[in-house]
Amino acid sequence: MGARDLLADAAGAGLTIAADGDRLVIRPASMLTQTMREALRQAKPELLALLRGTQPDPGPADLDAVAWSDSDMARFHDRRARLLRWRWPEADAERWAARLVQRDRDADPRVSCADCGAYRPGRCGNHEPAGLLLPEVGRDWVALLQRCPGFQTAR
Repeated sequence: MGARDLLADAAGAGLTIAADGDRLVIRPASMLTQTMREALRQAKPELLALLRGTQPDPGPADLDAVAWSDSDMARFHDRRARLLRWRWPEADAERWAARLVQRDRDADPRVSCADCGAYRPGRCGNHEPAGLLLPEVGRDWVALLQRCPGFQTAR
């Protein structure tokens, strides 16, 4: 299981994971199972790199080799513009917008805060149904595909 899948599983279990220097901060720690604890321990370097934003987003080897439809391009430009308005660095905004287009093309059922109508930069307006204790969410959480019960289709 990769770091992104592990973060998604942790989120589904009601856990939040953040990087603090060379440590993983997991809340609430009391909900950690031994299996999850071991998986986190094994994936710690990859998780830290991902949470710090130093790991490139995995995806198809060459997104440019796949022809995009007009609707793919429209979704890409809309998402990229939204992320740039939220002050994401241009390279990160382009990479995540492209990843979301690929997610759509793959019919992946996971969602992103970047497409949620309840999300505003740094805050989840639907955090309780989403299973989050607090409305504040970091950019690493936004750049994570997950199964979120609080997701609302953007209008």
